Amino acid sequence: MAESAVLCFLHLIANPHSDSPELNPKLVMSPTQRHPGRGNPAFSMIEMTAVMAIMVILIAAGLNHFSAPASHPGKTDSDMLAGLIDQARTSAITSRSCVVLAVADPDDIPARDPRCNLGIFKIDAVPTDLTETAKGVMITRWRPMEPGIALIGGKLEGTDNPLDAERLTITCETPRHMTFKVHAIAFDSCGKLVYPPGSAPVTLRVARCIYQAGKTVPVRPNPSGSRTEIRMKIGRISARPYRIDG
Repeated sequence: MAESAVLCFLHLIANPHSDSPELNPKLVMSPTQRHPGRGNPAFSMIEMTAVMAIMVILIAAGLNHFSAPASHPGKTDSDMLAGLIDQARTSAITSRSCVVLAVADPDDIPARDPRCNLGIFKIDAVPTDLTETAKGVMITRWRPMEPGIALIGGKLEGTDNPLDAERLTITCETPRHMTFKVHAIAFDSCGKLVYPPGSAPVTLRVARCIYQAGKTVPVRPNPSGSRTEIRMKIGRISARPYRIDG
């Protein structure tokens, strides 16, 4: 009896208006029998329940999609940053040269892009005297971060931040002569982190912020308590980035 009821239920979902004599007449009624005297058949309870269940699933999926970015600001940009760090390190090893991941604020590049931009350069070496210019070749085009997201300075747990270090001046001759004075993260031919100088790991902070007079101003935390930045570290020897805030 239970199996027969289940089969009838499944058949009813697939054929909601079927009046097949194989179905139990006590379980299934035709639209005319349900509502005698009406010209148009009404929806059955099963149809209404199925529609409501689908609507609940779609609403839940939509709420989850739109609430995720708010709880993880800069997630896309932090993933891009981690990928570019790995790319710069790999390029340094394969080319047996010094490679720099440059971080440019809006006033640092000729395009005057209002966003924070990231680019990779191959240079001869990091100058001992940072007032000198490093000659280099741009490996990748500038990659902008999302509006309202940027790398910000400030130590974290006592570790240095590359954006607090002295800027590096890089001159390129191709495709045309250009000079950039940028924040720098440099790797030697062995893939080790060599700039900023030191022996301890460095900290990077991807945060929601705005630019005022060419400087980043972090956005205050939301009343809801959601994070406004994503933090990562880069080791000295392996020089691989890793998240430190989960």
